[in-house]
Amino acid sequence: MALNNQYLILDPNLKRIGTLTVDGSTKFSNDSVKVQLADSDTTSTSYDDDVNVGTTDSYTGTINLNAQSKKFDHQGSLDVLQGQPDSDKVVAGNNLAYYDELSGHWYVMYIYSAEENNTAAVKHVTTANFTNLCLYSLAHHYPIATTASASTIQTAFNECFNATGWTLDYQTTNVMTPTITIDGKTKASTLLQTLIQTYDVEIDPYVEIDSQGNVTEKVCVITDQLNTDVVYNEAVFGKNMTSIKRTTVSTPVTKLIPYGANGSTIASVNDGKPYIVDDDANQQYNPDWQAGLYYEAVVTANSINNSAGLKAWAQEMLELYNHPRTYYEVNVTPDFNPPLGATIRFKDELIKPVLDASGRVIQRTISFANPYGNTVGFGEYTTVQVATPAWLSGLTSALDDAVSKAKSDASTIVPTILHPDGLDFATGETSKRLILTAYEGNENISAYIDSLGFNWSRTDDNGNVDTSYSKTGYLNVIPAGTLGSIRGQIDGDYITDDPEISINDTTWAKFGSFDAYDNGVNRVMQHAEQLSDGRWIVSQADCTYTLRDASLKYISKMSVTNGGHGTSFGVTIEDNTIYIFAPLKTSAGYDLVKIPYTAGQTLGTDDVTHLLSFDHYIRVNYDATNDYFGLTDNSLNYYVLNGSDVRNGVDNVLYQIALTDYGYDIDTQIYQGQLLDFPYVYFQSGNQNENDTCQIYAINLIHEGECFNYLYDFTDKLELSGYIEPEGLAFATVDGSKVLMNFLTSTVGINTTPKTEYFYQVAMTTRAPMTANSGTNDDSNDND
Repeated sequence: MALNNQYLILDPNLKRIGTLTVDGSTKFSNDSVKVQLADSDTTSTSYDDDVNVGTTDSYTGTINLNAQSKKFDHQGSLDVLQGQPDSDKVVAGNNLAYYDELSGHWYVMYIYSAEENNTAAVKHVTTANFTNLCLYSLAHHYPIATTASASTIQTAFNECFNATGWTLDYQTTNVMTPTITIDGKTKASTLLQTLIQTYDVEIDPYVEIDSQGNVTEKVCVITDQLNTDVVYNEAVFGKNMTSIKRTTVSTPVTKLIPYGANGSTIASVNDGKPYIVDDDANQQYNPDWQAGLYYEAVVTANSINNSAGLKAWAQEMLELYNHPRTYYEVNVTPDFNPPLGATIRFKDELIKPVLDASGRVIQRTISFANPYGNTVGFGEYTTVQVATPAWLSGLTSALDDAVSKAKSDASTIVPTILHPDGLDFATGETSKRLILTAYEGNENISAYIDSLGFNWSRTDDNGNVDTSYSKTGYLNVIPAGTLGSIRGQIDGDYITDDPEISINDTTWAKFGSFDAYDNGVNRVMQHAEQLSDGRWIVSQADCTYTLRDASLKYISKMSVTNGGHGTSFGVTIEDNTIYIFAPLKTSAGYDLVKIPYTAGQTLGTDDVTHLLSFDHYIRVNYDATNDYFGLTDNSLNYYVLNGSDVRNGVDNVLYQIALTDYGYDIDTQIYQGQLLDFPYVYFQSGNQNENDTCQIYAINLIHEGECFNYLYDFTDKLELSGYIEPEGLAFATVDGSKVLMNFLTSTVGINTTPKTEYFYQVAMTTRAPMTANSGTNDDSNDND
């Protein structure tokens, strides 16, 4: 079978599981794959084209005026009619591989979304949207932070691709050593584009595939210019060009005002003038040149400290922007298919002005199903503002945007005071809680504000400010008898880049594992809790509890009739007896019960202590350190109760949130577990067997701000293969340190056996507290 009319279907482990062909048993249609070395300037046609070039420009080595515009991208889509033998394998999370005859390489495209559509005349069709696996992998990877240093191209790209599974093939003579800084918070996919521009290189990420269609190696070529030695056939309209579009962007700049590090200018080396001009270009393109007017623009290069270097760099930039720029897009016949980066000459004597030029191919769009739809883009290109690709936009957090906006203008923050205990003191009440939260638009950004940024003040009944009253922090406990008004204020000086807590992504480690069926119960684990002596209690579906030693070796088991699924539970040891806090189904609903661990026994409703009763399903957590219980209901509302209240049969909710307020979709996401570590609650969801993204949410229960939404990267971060289903979270003590333990069920295939239960630990990072500064509160907002 020809390789140029098919896509291989690969599972998440890059093993071949099916084939799509133009004319085979599982057909595809409407495929379109676009790959580019740089952005064309076709979108920058507005009169106010932005020519700011960012904050990472440098003046080291030789500058190519087109280097700033390079941006590698590789994505596409295709349709598959449902009901065919392999059509059910075209799902998000799987991959498609195709062979490119021009490069002689296979390319793997990750399916990031799959849409299903149908009409009255057409059966259900799945539309798969995909992107190069390399780009998707890098979008889920954060390179380790490094300090600013002069870096060779090998050093910089090695840092970017470290621990991603991709092998770098350097085919470059580049000797530049610009200053590179990695902040540890930037996705590798973003850093990649910066490095491509900084070093003025091009990349080609492909894979090696064996005779069975399985991927054996992932390679990314880094080269000065792809196919620079290829001069392709001449393209002539009416011969091998079926249509042509020429776009000219006429936004020339004739006066450029450059700024360097810390706002420095070129005035000291430019006769006192902070700008440079191009009078020849101004006379040619500006009708008002005789009046002394110019087309002005500002560019910034934050890494250039030297004024002479800044001026030299600005002169290079002015050459880039001092004239209209032209881009061509042509539709070509199937037999005219130049490789990316090749140089071609193109002619059209009918277009005005006559076209007779040459240029590099900077974009290609190909289709196996309709090769007459192939297009080629070539010409001059420059930096343009482009939309975030669809596959990456889902990873862009509205919370991040809100924090950035608040940092730039704290006056837009809306403070809100919550009073869960009410405001009126009843007889016997000794205090009331006031909680100060901060909103930017609809986003709660409280987790990104240091405790010093939550300021409280008091005025007496006469309106006088109580200068002796000074409190900070989002929680303010007001004693009974307090008179006057309490005001809450957000100080913008204490907005931070980091949330209160976060996962330290560089600390993943395997703690241990065991066979899911090693105790004779053919059910996978659902949750686990570490006892204070290092042993573990593990639950299995149908509510079997097993006791395991500190190394996870099986010791004994017990079961509970009507004990439910075992999704989550809590443990404690009292008088050398292990007790389990868990739900128990009753005739009226569910009870929160206290179960004595009794090896080898099956306990019923009369063998346990009933603490609270509910008319709905519950999941149970217990935070032994702080003596708080956490419960969820069917709608994933989460409630926190004091341990002493629960033991006394009192259902008194202290704090409450709804997981659906944080983007969780009950209808499409698979809930896996919850963990209470007051004041934080962690939720876990997802299942690779069901193509549901595996992730963790962390929320502060007091001010209700989200700390993070973490997406698992099992392959690169945990080096774990197979199909993974998360099975809960717990905090554990390992070698004297507190770690977040992740319980993961792994299978070789989808829902196959054997099943292995893995325990993976990761460290949590708590943000360091800020110190008081001398800034004013001019950018602060308040509420009372």
